[in-house]
Amino acid sequence: MIEIVFLLLLGNADALVDLQLDVDEQTELVAELELKYEELQAEKIDKGIVLNGLFLEFSQWEAEEEWDNSKSRQEFVEFMASEKKNEWRVNYFKLGDIKKEFDITKDKYDTAVVLLERMEKDVENLAKANSNTDRYTNVSISLSKNCKTMIEYNMYTNCPTYRELFDKFDTTDPMVSGVMVDYGYDVERTNIMNKHWSFYKSEPSYELVMVDPDSDFQNKSVNIEIQVRDFTTLSKQSTRDGETIVWKNFKVTNDCKRILVAPDMDLITEAVEFAKNNCSGEVEHFEEIVIKQKTTPHEDKNWRDSPALVYQDWLRNAIENNKELRLGLD
Repeated sequence: MIEIVFLLLLGNADALVDLQLDVDEQTELVAELELKYEELQAEKIDKGIVLNGLFLEFSQWEAEEEWDNSKSRQEFVEFMASEKKNEWRVNYFKLGDIKKEFDITKDKYDTAVVLLERMEKDVENLAKANSNTDRYTNVSISLSKNCKTMIEYNMYTNCPTYRELFDKFDTTDPMVSGVMVDYGYDVERTNIMNKHWSFYKSEPSYELVMVDPDSDFQNKSVNIEIQVRDFTTLSKQSTRDGETIVWKNFKVTNDCKRILVAPDMDLITEAVEFAKNNCSGEVEHFEEIVIKQKTTPHEDKNWRDSPALVYQDWLRNAIENNKELRLGLD
């Protein structure tokens, strides 16, 4: 991984190709070691079976040596017992050599597999680092509840319909993200596949904007919610030099997960681009209003005349008077 960092710093355009060739070579090595490992494992098992058979044979011949055999039979039995025992010893040492080679091969194989996995991960990381296409932030556009109600009951409103928003902004594929069904007053999305957003991951530069999103996609996107009317809100930097700054018709949460916008198509268009860029850049169509802070009437008076202290004195006196009135009653 350190080598890849240096290659990237040096701007080596051939680094990915070179590393992929190393991966191919390492893959061949892993395949060779795996084959040898499997062959040695089979040979080790076969040799163990042979050893068990030879052990039984020479054990049987040795047992017969204790029998009441004729001289010729006894000589044959002793010869066979010695031969089988010698054969067993030869195979026993061969099995030891096989086990040693097996252990060495297994260690090489395990090491090669781990190295291949790391190299493949490095190829993946380098491919991502060299990629010029950045995945855009997913964006969803939804109408506020009040907007949907007014549109459904044919009430006068500046809210755009889902039909208008879909035609202008939506980039989803109806085969996976659902089709828009016309209900007369507006359209509504139906037949949404489970985890439909995964379909677009194979297209790294695809600008996914979903109108009338499902709740799962809203949680995985910057959600633009269109309000029913104009509104004002304090900006992130709410005060400066005795002034209060107010944004009109546009509000962004600190985590860039939700954008509230007034029912203005120009401002909605800018909100979509703002969301695509992960809430960075400028928004031209919202108004910034600066409100001068006025001095309070008590700033020029003695601090003892403040309303808070006057109230505290009144409350303390009321409690004391109440105690006097209740003497003998408690």
